[in-house]
Amino acid sequence: MGLLDSFEKGLERAVNSAFAKTFRSGIQPVEIASALRSELDKKAAVVSRDRILAPNTFTVRLSAADDERMRTLGGTLGQELDTLVHAHARSQGYSFAGPVSIVLVQDEQLSTGTLRVESAT
Repeated sequence: MGLLDSFEKGLERAVNSAFAKTFRSGIQPVEIASALRSELDKKAAVVSRDRILAPNTFTVRLSAADDERMRTLGGTLGQELDTLVHAHARSQGYSFAGPVSIVLVQDEQLSTGTLRVESAT
């Protein structure tokens, strides 16, 4: 990750955290979907002229309250997020090195309304 990427990610966290603390609203599934699309776009790497490799393993970190609320949606949320990731990758011409995995985990350091996405190929 370059210096500019690191700065951008830090700025994004600060802005998102400030809004979450101000409005105290919880995460909605559409926000997770948007964060996954953004992560795909940021981490996509051109491997050859005909192949753009995108991350296929995602960890979505949520506050305790947001994690609890998302778990009430059950497997439906996971299926929808998987479908979204595949559709976005297809529309952008991305390919995966393996099967897509999306895991939601609780992170005690995050406040309600904030999330973090980590990805790997």
